[in-house]
Amino acid sequence: MSVRGAIAVLGALVALAAPPARAAAPCSSAHAREFDFWLGDWEIRQKILRADGSWLELPARTSVSSTLDGCALIEHWRGEVQFFWEGMEKPERIEGLSVRSWDAGKQRWSIHWMDTRSPQFGEPYVGSFRAGRGEFFREFESGGEKRVGRISFSDIGPDSVDWSLAISRDGRKTWQPVWTMEMRRPKKGQ
Repeated sequence: MSVRGAIAVLGALVALAAPPARAAAPCSSAHAREFDFWLGDWEIRQKILRADGSWLELPARTSVSSTLDGCALIEHWRGEVQFFWEGMEKPERIEGLSVRSWDAGKQRWSIHWMDTRSPQFGEPYVGSFRAGRGEFFREFESGGEKRVGRISFSDIGPDSVDWSLAISRDGRKTWQPVWTMEMRRPKKGQ
């Protein structure tokens, strides 16, 4: 084999051994970073609708971190809840886990939730951010009726954000809030 042939073979072997060129990170776009405002620890003032139409106020806390090169966020939620629509007669302490994942192909977020009452993910809420507001939807049936749930993130600031869960029974024409959370960053030293 000539020197020229040996160099060609050596070049081919080096090319085979070299790691493939990396494509751009799938979650490096501005849309994939839309939940970055939420990273960190939060104190929560939550209001939960009661069967009589009044609101029950309970404190809670959550902590949010990024994972998978920014393609997902993990939330660890702790607090008391009392959901009349689930037959809860008094407040119960729960821990919740949510995963928010960005789908670059579909250009949308999916929100998956589970908690200590039902430790498995159900159908996700899916949606996106527009004009500084995030809206995420899921269709479901309850009592033989078709309904739509909507999770919203609004009034987003560096140290505050408002979250709400609302239900529509009329095909998204009107919405009834059933659970709201005012999230605020803890003050230094707390």
